[in-house]
Amino acid sequence: MAAPHEKFWTEDIIAAAILAASGGTTLLLTKVRAIALEQHLPFLHTLAQWWPLLLIVGGVILLFTNQIETRNRSAALVSSLSYTETTHGSRN
Repeated sequence: MAAPHEKFWTEDIIAAAILAASGGTTLLLTKVRAIALEQHLPFLHTLAQWWPLLLIVGGVILLFTNQIETRNRSAALVSSLSYTETTHGSRN
């Protein structure tokens, strides 16, 4: 079993990573918005403004495609096993 201080150390690393990522994201978005407004790039400005929604939609798409691939793989495995059992008989 882990020592009690290791749990807090792990949580501190996770908290630091979250803070660093949010700070870096804020800095990056500030720069992207400034560039988009200076260069009159409406697509880049919209992208910088709506990135959380785009990230969520992309994650949902990846989740569903992963579930569909897993379902297809398990269906292919079941059909392969049933084919093997019908052609070679059940080996119990």
